[in-house]
Amino acid sequence: MRGGRGGAALAVLLVLLTLATARGGDPALWPARPGQGVTVYLVDNGWHSDIAVPTAAIEAHGGALTQAARETSNRAWTLIGWGDARFYESSSSARSRIPDGLSALLGGRLTVVHLEGVWERPDLAWRSGVRPIVLSPAGLAALLARADRSLARDPSGAPVIAPIRRMPDEAFFASGERFSLLHLCNHWTAELLNAAGLPVTPVLDTWPAGLALDL
Repeated sequence: MRGGRGGAALAVLLVLLTLATARGGDPALWPARPGQGVTVYLVDNGWHSDIAVPTAAIEAHGGALTQAARETSNRAWTLIGWGDARFYESSSSARSRIPDGLSALLGGRLTVVHLEGVWERPDLAWRSGVRPIVLSPAGLAALLARADRSLARDPSGAPVIAPIRRMPDEAFFASGERFSLLHLCNHWTAELLNAAGLPVTPVLDTWPAGLALDL
């Protein structure tokens, strides 16, 4: 009986926490008016999420994000993600990276913005883990501005390339944002969507499946 009551109390606490941390949307930005929407894609591999944006939109945005995209790829689409630099850099198996991932949750380590060119429209490039999201032009501009603010800059204002091994059409750039248990990579993705006007729920957004449910 005590165990049942404890489980019920925990469930109630989780619901209250979920509601208390929910962030409302901006009806001035989302949803887009009919015929004026721009489609982006939420892309996830089950534990990490990115936003795929038309590269032309990034080019039109200007600023450090545009410079970073130019140094990354000339593909038609660009994945935008963020996370712990050391965890991004590792190429070992997911299981062997668990201790390092737990260490990252404590915070204090370097973080990076990850950009990667995609050769075709994301829903054609991957069979699963891809969800379209229609944004207003102003919402997309706000999303890109939020991503831009994550980039660290050198004295000239240019993005700082991170010394991480990269593949073709991929690059990492230093970020000044803090990674921790309360600010994971998927939370960052949700923050970009919230900047675009969508309501989000950080408790759900801890995992990509929760972020997809949130949407």
